[in-house]
Amino acid sequence: MKPSIFLSHNIEDKEFVRRLATDLDCHGVRVWLDEAELKIGDSLIEKIREGIDNVDFVAVIISENSIKSKWVQKEIDVAMTLEISGKEIKVLPLMLERCELPGFLLGKLYADFTDESKYLSSFEQLTNSMNIVFNKSALVGKTESSNLGQAIDKASDQLLFFYPKPFHRPFQYIGMRVEDAAKEVGATPNKVGNIIIDTDEIHMCLEAEGSFVNYIDVDIKKTSLCMQNKEFDSEPILGCLSINPSELDLVTKKTHYHHYMDHKRKLKISVSCLYDGGPLSVGFSAKYYNMK
Repeated sequence: MKPSIFLSHNIEDKEFVRRLATDLDCHGVRVWLDEAELKIGDSLIEKIREGIDNVDFVAVIISENSIKSKWVQKEIDVAMTLEISGKEIKVLPLMLERCELPGFLLGKLYADFTDESKYLSSFEQLTNSMNIVFNKSALVGKTESSNLGQAIDKASDQLLFFYPKPFHRPFQYIGMRVEDAAKEVGATPNKVGNIIIDTDEIHMCLEAEGSFVNYIDVDIKKTSLCMQNKEFDSEPILGCLSINPSELDLVTKKTHYHHYMDHKRKLKISVSCLYDGGPLSVGFSAKYYNMK
């Protein structure tokens, strides 16, 4: 089972947290991040407590902003109480800015992320604390592509929504048994085994081949009326789905479609305008990996 971590932080430190979340995800860690887990109508207290109860680690991002945050203080209190009581959970302080450690964290060693030049060594220290093999190459992104934070900012600039579960990183359902995927997304397969989730903002279809999900198609409805002869930027579309463009290799770029390869997960990812007047669609497939 994947190790899991809860990232306790203040919203002002979101850029660093998104980068950290992406690097942890690339190391096979399941990350609990508020913007991906919380939905409209959720009880913040209940969801945060549930999140902390179901992870192996709680990383506290320490900065002048976070130590003044009542929410971060509550999260630290909950996590430290569980750790002290003997629950199998470990609290990991990550120093983003030099400041005084909150009371419960006094005496704990911390990873020092205050100096950008030491990010790699600090991240390696963090992975070692989690008994995870550090992979430097997983942290090296392509400078010509936006990182996840930049892609999300682009999406926001275009008034596109950031989609939480079950639309968060849809490729995770590829290769899953249909019944397991159905439980994960909270939907019932149709007669042919496909799982469809439809909202006012987004349409997602998990297509089955036998007992397994082998293709995923996501339509971003807010982009309706796209035209095949009009250029588009695929990075904000990827950002909507929490996909980091810097993790992908853009292999084909045409006016109406962009094809990427995700070599880490062995997936082909396409962002396309399938027909004039339609929305932009994102397709995920392992079957067509390395096929242009």
